[in-house]
Amino acid sequence: MDDEQVIAAWRSSPPTVAAVLVSHDGAPWLPKVLASLAGLSHAPTAWHAVDVSSTDGSAELLRRSFGGERITYAPSGTGFGQAVRLGLAELPRTDWIWLLHDDLTVTPGTLAGLLDEATASDDVAIVGPKIREWPSLRRLLEVGLTLSGTASRETGLETGEPDAGQHDWAEDVLAVNTAGMLVRRDVWDELGGLDPELPLFADDLDLGWRANRAGYRVRTAPGAVVFHAEASRRRVRERSAGDPPHHERRRAEMFTVLANVSRRRFAWQYVRLFFGSLLRFVTQLVGRYPEGAADELLALRSIYLHPGRLKNARRWRQSTSRRQHEDIAHLFPPWWQPYQHGWDGLVETVRAMVRPETTETVGRRTFAPDPEDGEELEVEEGPSIWRRRPWLTATVLLLVAAVLAARPLTPGLSGGALLPAPPTTGGWWDLVLRGAQDIGLPSLALAPPYVLLLGLGAVPVWFAPELLVWVLLLLAPVLAGLTAHRLARLVSSQRPARILFAVSYALVVAAGGAIDQGRIGTVLGLVVAPILVNVALQLVTVPHWQTALRLGIWVAVGAAFAPLLLPMTIAVLAIVLVARRGHEELRTLALHVGAALGVAAVLLGPWLAQRALNPVRVWWDAGLATAADTSLPSAVLGGWDGAGSAPGWMGVSIVVLGVLALVPALTRAEVRWAWAIGLVGLAVAVLGHLVTYGTPSGELGITPSLALPAGLFLGAMLGAALLASEELEFLPRRLAAAVVAVALVFPVAAGVHWLVRGSSDPLTNASNEIVPAYLAERDGSTLVVRGSLDAGVRYTVVRGSGPVLGEEAMIGPSDTAEDVRAAVDRLLSSPSDEDVQVLLDAGITAVYLPDADDRLASRVDAAPSMQPAGSESPTSRVWTVQGDADDPARDAPWWRVGLGAVQTLVWLLALVLTAPVRRRPEPEPYVDEADDETDSVVLA
Repeated sequence: MDDEQVIAAWRSSPPTVAAVLVSHDGAPWLPKVLASLAGLSHAPTAWHAVDVSSTDGSAELLRRSFGGERITYAPSGTGFGQAVRLGLAELPRTDWIWLLHDDLTVTPGTLAGLLDEATASDDVAIVGPKIREWPSLRRLLEVGLTLSGTASRETGLETGEPDAGQHDWAEDVLAVNTAGMLVRRDVWDELGGLDPELPLFADDLDLGWRANRAGYRVRTAPGAVVFHAEASRRRVRERSAGDPPHHERRRAEMFTVLANVSRRRFAWQYVRLFFGSLLRFVTQLVGRYPEGAADELLALRSIYLHPGRLKNARRWRQSTSRRQHEDIAHLFPPWWQPYQHGWDGLVETVRAMVRPETTETVGRRTFAPDPEDGEELEVEEGPSIWRRRPWLTATVLLLVAAVLAARPLTPGLSGGALLPAPPTTGGWWDLVLRGAQDIGLPSLALAPPYVLLLGLGAVPVWFAPELLVWVLLLLAPVLAGLTAHRLARLVSSQRPARILFAVSYALVVAAGGAIDQGRIGTVLGLVVAPILVNVALQLVTVPHWQTALRLGIWVAVGAAFAPLLLPMTIAVLAIVLVARRGHEELRTLALHVGAALGVAAVLLGPWLAQRALNPVRVWWDAGLATAADTSLPSAVLGGWDGAGSAPGWMGVSIVVLGVLALVPALTRAEVRWAWAIGLVGLAVAVLGHLVTYGTPSGELGITPSLALPAGLFLGAMLGAALLASEELEFLPRRLAAAVVAVALVFPVAAGVHWLVRGSSDPLTNASNEIVPAYLAERDGSTLVVRGSLDAGVRYTVVRGSGPVLGEEAMIGPSDTAEDVRAAVDRLLSSPSDEDVQVLLDAGITAVYLPDADDRLASRVDAAPSMQPAGSESPTSRVWTVQGDADDPARDAPWWRVGLGAVQTLVWLLALVLTAPVRRRPEPEPYVDEADDETDSVVLA
């Protein structure tokens, strides 16, 4: 009854309304806009149109509908607010102003619905309609607006949210869109209308904010419905001279926040937006969105280099502000909402990576037809998740299996070839950027490139870098499955075969024993290998500089952890070039291949030169150089030896599949390429069985692990089977079943072995401290002596509790090391004060014998300046060296720090350049399936 009385009250004496329609190149929408306005059940008192330098016939359409006397022609560059002022100057004064866009259609009851809410209370100054998307007509765009502390426009709606009446109640909001906005004329005059500093974007947010601060209310009127194409925001409208630059939207939103925020919060918001914009700039640059990054920087410059404009804007707003920020704080979104959006975006990105073939487009870009009005959506019960999302299901199962296999182990791994991670990520950055390294005996050696990559990857877990090592090592089968599936999608259309290939390759990584042996370099080499094949295939198919750059970076990433990948990649690419000789694009392809290898060489830098001087060390992966227990069948038949490896017979079925893949004639050409890659891996594995290598620290005769080349050989055989699977449907059913049975032998057997055995010895969570904790906490290094005078003496120099991952590659011969070695030999035979001084000059402040030989201990006791100290066990002995120890690391040359910084910048630049480039969307042609209204509509 009350509603009827309210409606009757304003209808019996309707308030006057002046409608101002602003148009700029709106010909695609104006016919329907004008037709909808002609159908209003309650029309405005007066009309006026303003055309802003249109070149598409918009002015003529307006002239036919309004008549020439009710049109104002504005020059190019006129903002929306100024255009409204021009229109109001030609209209009589009314109670209300109705603002209309040239891409906004109304319903017959739109204006009536707005007036229902506008006249409900005397303190209501601005009312806005419920806005749906045009042309979909069903999806909600806005039911009120607000602005976050990061200067982001918020609607409170889900992307593509359909209108099902869930927002059909009027409420107070911070602002409403100028499209269909109804504003009181006296309030408009009091506030000065739309700010000229905001010609196109955020003017609605600013006006609503100022109205609320002035003590008025801004309301939504869900009963008034309009349809908006958002031509300017979506950049569907063709750009012309005088249009605001692309960064105007961001500048306007930042300006609105800084111009309206309270005095008490201004300083914090000023600093927050400055550094937040810089962070957004870096993020968008890293995300390969250079245009967005430029917009961010230009918006920042426009505001912070012109503080006078901001000062004037704040002074102007202060004159009308009668309410405190606390009084309208409920109209703003919660502080965490922008970060929630960022998290949602990250989740969507990860989801697309895990199941890219099933990623759906939702929201405003969805092309699914909308149900007709009044038609209920019927949701049918679909198939189970494993049938709808088979790869997602397989990935989850792999993840569960990996976690179960790693059940004895938690972050903080060491053992085998794996050294522990540093206490913080800063330890890795210290190795990269510090002038000299305290790794026992100070060294000027450059950190291996994989340390830089670990440092970059561990930044999000700065205080727990062991988490990154745990993920990379124990979840490596899952990562390998993801990269293998990505490759499979490129070369095969058979979904079951792709999934079987990816799962089998993941289990090749799990079954080879590299995980249990702590060979993180080998494991990550197997993870990266499918990416190398993927990018190389793209380069061969369509040579492009960005693809070559991406290939070079991935070669460098793989070779940083597993140097053996570099010569193997070179060999495969050489085979490709030889096979394509005589091809018209051979020269172009060769140049791109050369560029890719050049990029890899630059990124690997001096480390590559060091390995080139001793090529046999290419077998030394990231981590300690530990001898492997291998046999020739390990390379030929795919069997493995050593801790954690599966029985050799499991891999035989993969080789059988590779041989069978050569049978179908139609796919034989592609299968031969897979065999070429496999034979390279096989040849390298056989060669590795015949060689040994040594390290710069003096270790010799180390037998290399064959897990990487043997794993690549098996992966290539799986790839051959994947390529030949296209012909499986043409085989007799029984023969096809037999082939599938052979294909299932390895994943089933290897999966059971992986789950039953798990990941264990020599990989462990046990402490890897070489010296007791109290010695590790002392300043200086500790000389650790093992052995006996009869069997021979071995020694190492340890800093802190021992080396961390990455330091093993930096220990090498130096003048200091030779002096210490000679001094230790004399110390155990005929010690002198000079020998002790050599130890002090090298920074050695303690001597530790873990398993003290009596004769050896008596020799150390006899040395001058050796003070016995307590020990943690009866079998060990400790001495402290009396005297002032030097710090040889302090005099490192300046170029050492500079070289580490340059290497870091080169890697960052390469990673940014190789990411896919996002471009600002080009204007889209307007398409509306309904028939256009070609007849002129005359508005009375």
